[in-house]
Amino acid sequence: MEIGLVYLVTATKQNVVLLEQIKAQGLFPNFTDKEKEELDDALIEAKQAVEMTKLASEILDQLSGTYNNLLNNNLNDTMKILTIWSLLLTIPTIVTGFFGMNMPLPFEHSEIGWIISLFISLGLSVWLIVVLWRRIR
Repeated sequence: MEIGLVYLVTATKQNVVLLEQIKAQGLFPNFTDKEKEELDDALIEAKQAVEMTKLASEILDQLSGTYNNLLNNNLNDTMKILTIWSLLLTIPTIVTGFFGMNMPLPFEHSEIGWIISLFISLGLSVWLIVVLWRRIR
């Protein structure tokens, strides 16, 4: 639609140029009074058409910009949610990664070591949720 409007603006400008050239030519004095009046009316209407197409083009540009802003805001919201989810899923991965190393770690030989690491992951995740909730709201 925007490209078609550009063509329309260009065409209306060319129409004005053509009508002004006809008026400037030597043929204009040979016209009858009615033909001169019709040419003047056509020139006025062509200039109005140029202004209207320019206005429509500006409105379309503003509308397009507004739509792009809405899309960008929606994308920003989506990216924020995905970032929060990735942060929340990273904490259990880090904690279980530490307990998966081949080196001495706390609770390594304990029977409830796995449950303790689970609670550590859960506690850190809840803490991160609270921190993010406070920052978002």
